[in-house]
Amino acid sequence: MTDKRKRSGIMLFIILIVGVHPVFGWVYKDFSFDTEARAAMMADAGVWNPYAEIKGTFHGADAEFRYHSLTAGTYYRAAPWLKVGAFYRLQAGARHIEDWKVFIGPPDGHFFEDTAGRYESLIYLDATPRFLLPQLPGRDWVAQVKTRYFYNFSNNHQTVLLRPGVTYVFPREREPVVNLSLNYAAYLALNFNNSFLYSQGPYVTALWHASELVKVEGRVSYQVKTYDKNEFGDSWKLKSSHLTVGVGVIFTPDFTMLNR
Repeated sequence: MTDKRKRSGIMLFIILIVGVHPVFGWVYKDFSFDTEARAAMMADAGVWNPYAEIKGTFHGADAEFRYHSLTAGTYYRAAPWLKVGAFYRLQAGARHIEDWKVFIGPPDGHFFEDTAGRYESLIYLDATPRFLLPQLPGRDWVAQVKTRYFYNFSNNHQTVLLRPGVTYVFPREREPVVNLSLNYAAYLALNFNNSFLYSQGPYVTALWHASELVKVEGRVSYQVKTYDKNEFGDSWKLKSSHLTVGVGVIFTPDFTMLNR
């Protein structure tokens, strides 16, 4: 009976060992330090704010120029506290879950396909309510909750961005000089990825009002993307973290002067 019990115990142990990884899956992590630059225009045309942006990202220690995009569209001031907008984006170098190739074996054998030359078309709709927070010290606080719906025509992916944030405005003679913002961005995967919360992380932005026409910004963000898929009968999860430092120039022409 003792040998039978030992054999039974060994078999149970083997079953537990073999059965563990399909339950918990395989989890991998990677990290990169990225740099980003952008130039944008946010014009004033009354209730309309035409917007255009060009952006590029250098990825990792090798500073590979992987992602770049061009965006155009307009915001509309639907109410004093609410802006809505519609935009088109042409982008190249974006990575999606289907670009992550998984193989049985060590994680070194897994890789992302090169997407630097692949162009994709997206549209997104934006709604951004904003509220003053006069109860806070300084009385120059603004809260906002940005909501965006993305549709990618290339792979039919649908994504929602929820980005609550708060901004403090440093004024001089009742005119803004510097805006400091703290935001938290959460991307929800509506029809792809096993993890509904696809990407999340905070970012801090400082915006200097250099003149009525030019604004200069600096930004630091930390974002964690979760690529989660089932393959070979297992769950494979990659948590890809990116620390990004970015700079930008924003032009704010006043088109309302053309009608005067």
